[in-house]
Amino acid sequence: MDNSIFSLIDILVLGCGFYALYSAYMLQKDGTIIRTFLVQKDTDLTSCKDLQGYVNYMSPKLYMLGTVMIINGLVSLINTYVVTIETLFWVMMAVFLGVLVWYGLQTRKAMEKFF
Repeated sequence: MDNSIFSLIDILVLGCGFYALYSAYMLQKDGTIIRTFLVQKDTDLTSCKDLQGYVNYMSPKLYMLGTVMIINGLVSLINTYVVTIETLFWVMMAVFLGVLVWYGLQTRKAMEKFF
Protein backbone atom coordinates (compact mmCIF):
# COMPACT_ATOMS: atom_id res chain seq x y z
CA MET A 1 0.00 0.00 0.00
CA ASP A 2 1.11 3.53 -0.76
CA ASN A 3 2.63 5.71 1.99
CA SER A 4 0.22 8.52 1.12
CA ILE A 5 -2.75 6.73 2.71
CA PHE A 6 -0.76 6.14 5.89
CA SER A 7 0.34 9.78 5.88
CA LEU A 8 -3.29 10.84 5.58
CA ILE A 9 -4.17 8.65 8.55
CA ASP A 10 -1.24 10.10 10.53
CA ILE A 11 -2.42 13.64 9.80
CA LEU A 12 -5.96 12.66 10.78
CA VAL A 13 -4.72 11.20 14.10
CA LEU A 14 -2.65 14.34 14.69
CA GLY A 15 -5.66 16.58 14.01
CA CYS A 16 -7.88 14.47 16.26
CA GLY A 17 -5.26 14.79 18.99
CA PHE A 18 -5.43 18.58 18.83
CA TYR A 19 -9.23 18.40 18.80
CA ALA A 20 -9.15 16.12 21.86
CA LEU A 21 -6.97 18.66 23.69
CA TYR A 22 -9.40 21.41 22.70
CA SER A 23 -12.32 19.28 23.94
CA ALA A 24 -10.55 18.69 27.26
CA TYR A 25 -9.84 22.41 27.60
CA MET A 26 -13.47 23.34 26.90
CA LEU A 27 -14.68 20.68 29.32
CA GLN A 28 -12.41 21.95 32.07
CA LYS A 29 -12.91 25.67 31.36
CA ASP A 30 -16.66 25.90 30.76
CA GLY A 31 -18.04 22.45 31.48
CA THR A 32 -18.88 22.17 27.78
CA ILE A 33 -19.25 18.54 26.78
CA ILE A 34 -18.23 17.99 23.16
CA ARG A 35 -19.92 14.82 21.97
CA THR A 36 -17.11 13.63 19.68
CA PHE A 37 -14.83 12.31 22.42
CA LEU A 38 -16.90 12.29 25.58
CA VAL A 39 -20.39 10.87 25.22
CA GLN A 40 -22.41 8.69 22.90
CA LYS A 41 -24.36 10.43 20.16
CA ASP A 42 -27.80 9.81 21.69
CA THR A 43 -26.90 10.94 25.24
CA ASP A 44 -28.99 13.72 26.76
CA LEU A 45 -26.37 16.14 28.10
CA THR A 46 -28.83 17.67 30.57
CA SER A 47 -29.14 14.32 32.36
CA CYS A 48 -25.64 14.55 33.86
CA LYS A 49 -25.95 13.89 37.60
CA ASP A 50 -22.72 15.66 38.62
CA LEU A 51 -21.16 17.88 35.95
CA GLN A 52 -18.18 18.96 38.06
CA GLY A 53 -17.48 15.35 39.02
CA TYR A 54 -17.65 14.38 35.36
CA VAL A 55 -15.27 17.21 34.43
CA ASN A 56 -12.81 16.18 37.13
CA TYR A 57 -13.03 12.53 36.08
CA MET A 58 -12.80 12.86 32.31
CA SER A 59 -10.67 15.92 31.54
CA PRO A 60 -7.31 14.41 32.62
CA LYS A 61 -8.10 11.28 30.63
CA LEU A 62 -8.98 13.31 27.55
CA TYR A 63 -5.78 15.36 27.90
CA MET A 64 -3.83 12.10 28.00
CA LEU A 65 -5.60 10.74 24.92
CA GLY A 66 -4.98 13.94 22.97
CA THR A 67 -1.32 14.07 23.94
CA VAL A 68 -0.72 10.44 22.97
CA MET A 69 -2.52 10.98 19.65
CA ILE A 70 -0.36 14.00 18.83
CA ILE A 71 2.87 12.23 19.75
CA ASN A 72 1.84 9.15 17.77
CA GLY A 73 0.98 11.22 14.70
CA LEU A 74 4.24 13.15 14.87
CA VAL A 75 6.38 10.05 15.38
CA SER A 76 4.66 8.34 12.49
CA LEU A 77 5.15 11.31 10.15
CA ILE A 78 8.79 11.65 11.20
CA ASN A 79 9.26 7.93 10.60
CA THR A 80 7.79 8.27 7.10
CA TYR A 81 9.39 11.50 5.90
CA VAL A 82 12.44 12.40 8.00
CA VAL A 83 14.30 9.48 9.51
CA THR A 84 13.41 5.82 10.05
CA ILE A 85 12.67 5.25 13.74
CA GLU A 86 10.81 1.99 13.53
CA THR A 87 11.30 0.91 17.14
CA LEU A 88 9.85 4.16 18.47
CA PHE A 89 7.13 4.00 15.81
CA TRP A 90 5.98 0.54 16.95
CA VAL A 91 6.24 1.46 20.64
CA MET A 92 4.10 4.55 20.06
CA MET A 93 1.62 2.55 18.00
CA ALA A 94 1.24 0.06 20.88
CA VAL A 95 0.92 2.89 23.42
CA PHE A 96 -1.64 4.66 21.23
CA LEU A 97 -3.77 1.53 20.82
CA GLY A 98 -3.52 0.77 24.55
CA VAL A 99 -4.54 4.29 25.53
CA LEU A 100 -7.38 4.20 23.01
CA VAL A 101 -8.79 1.01 24.53
CA TRP A 102 -8.26 2.35 28.07
CA TYR A 103 -10.00 5.63 27.17
CA GLY A 104 -12.96 3.75 25.70
CA LEU A 105 -13.36 1.78 28.91
CA GLN A 106 -13.07 4.94 31.01
CA THR A 107 -15.69 6.68 28.88
CA ARG A 108 -18.10 3.79 29.35
CA LYS A 109 -17.46 3.84 33.11
CA ALA A 110 -18.07 7.61 33.22
CA MET A 111 -21.33 7.22 31.28
CA GLU A 112 -22.59 4.69 33.82
CA LYS A 113 -21.50 6.79 36.78
CA PHE A 114 -22.54 10.29 35.71
CA PHE A 115 -25.45 9.84 33.25
